[in-house]
Amino acid sequence: MNFSKLPQLVDMRGELKSKGTYSKRSKTITYRVWHHSLTKKYLAGSDAAGFAGYHVNTLGWPGIGYTFIIEPKNVINTPNGKRARIVYANDIDRRTYHVGNSNQFSLGICVAGDYRYDTMDEATLASIAELHAALVKDGVGKYDKAHNEMPGYSWKACCQYNYRDAFDWKGSKTPVKPQPAPDVYTIQEGDTLWSIAHKDGTGGV
Repeated sequence: MNFSKLPQLVDMRGELKSKGTYSKRSKTITYRVWHHSLTKKYLAGSDAAGFAGYHVNTLGWPGIGYTFIIEPKNVINTPNGKRARIVYANDIDRRTYHVGNSNQFSLGICVAGDYRYDTMDEATLASIAELHAALVKDGVGKYDKAHNEMPGYSWKACCQYNYRDAFDWKGSKTPVKPQPAPDVYTIQEGDTLWSIAHKDGTGGV
């Protein structure tokens, strides 16, 4: 999988706080769902380990509810520059808890931070863009949604960053070049179709 080759990704499956296991999905992943933690990004506990403890100890879940967690406070130097660490927390095929009745076909990705107050830094934007590009290439999900764009969660202010803008970090998407306009010729008295087709710069028939 392309996502597993990202130099800022750390595989922590089986290492985070848990109390049981999540069942396997019965449906194909349709949505990549973007969350934020609502915890200031540089605080202690604003990371995968902290979220796992909360999900297990407070919410009573089997383990952390996200498949991927992007941690702005943990920056990794990669061949491409500084990147926020990405924690791989659950197998892709596990139905983790994060969007209620949509869990079977939704993959949870959480960016640590409270983006009502925190600013999105370059290392974090880069990791969002690169993880998204890798998941698309791997065919993991077809569409992207924020937590509050999923059924039953319109009331929830999550996520508080523009995930779609983040995908295009520094123009990482290949721009579509505009096609040149076709040559235009004004018909003049005495023209025929044959003569127009053979005028310089108008092309063939």
